[in-house]
Amino acid sequence: MTKPSPTGPGGSRLSGAATSYTQREVDLSLGLLSHFVRGSASPALLTQWWQDNQPSDVRHSHEREAVPEDWMSPLM
Repeated sequence: MTKPSPTGPGGSRLSGAATSYTQREVDLSLGLLSHFVRGSASPALLTQWWQDNQPSDVRHSHEREAVPEDWMSPLM
């Protein structure tokens, strides 16, 4: 038997990620996604970053924010 997902105000679904990411991280991720959709950036950025950095620990929000900021800076 599966447990129902918790709901927030107005019945909206909550996820574990809802409290894990800052609004800035969400905004940066959505901005990067829009560049992928428009074709002005490639998801290969993600793969290349992972291969170059191979992070071994969990990053703090300011460190996580810096990654998409770096990716997006040439696109601005």
